[in-house]
Amino acid sequence: MRGGGRCARNMSMSSHFTGPAPRRVPRQRRGKLRVARLLRAAEAVIAEHGHEAATMCAIAERAGSSVGSLYQFFPNKDAVVQALCTGFVEASDSLWKDLTARAPKLDAGQLAGRMLALPLDIAKDHPAFLPLIDFPATAHSRRRYQIIRERIAGALRARQPRLSRPQALRIASVAHQIIRGCLTLCARSPIEERSGIIGEFRVVIEGYLRERLGV
Repeated sequence: MRGGGRCARNMSMSSHFTGPAPRRVPRQRRGKLRVARLLRAAEAVIAEHGHEAATMCAIAERAGSSVGSLYQFFPNKDAVVQALCTGFVEASDSLWKDLTARAPKLDAGQLAGRMLALPLDIAKDHPAFLPLIDFPATAHSRRRYQIIRERIAGALRARQPRLSRPQALRIASVAHQIIRGCLTLCARSPIEERSGIIGEFRVVIEGYLRERLGV
């Protein structure tokens, strides 16, 4: 693989959290396709080996690219992770819009089930989603949290229009923590145990929504 010397020199740097870093944004179609290929490779490596064990070298090798090409777009592993997580949020946008549109006709159980299922649907298409659920918080992740909280609040207000925006955001914050708890436990548990875990969390969030929304 090209760039092997640089790979060896940067192995330790690429395997720990280094904070947000700028990256070159591709403008041509060819560059965008290359970045997409690199991110798919990163997802595969992280899904198989976990965030800590994943290295820039392994990602580049999986993508069939030189490590130098990877560093052109992502100066460190954290930049790769931030791009992946931003992609997860973007991928969920249409799902949240669909849930908000359907929310007025859903009871508490149906709404709770869909709110739990939505991020798990993302996980099916993005194998690094669950392995990165415990990734350390950054300014970027806090911004993503705000976006998700707004989406949950929108679905809640669609179901219960009497909620004020502050009320909806407060309930959304609690609901988000319940959902995150479910995802965290799923990420740490064998696949065969996950359906049972989801069922337990659905009981929790359904009861909470029924109490707070009055539905």
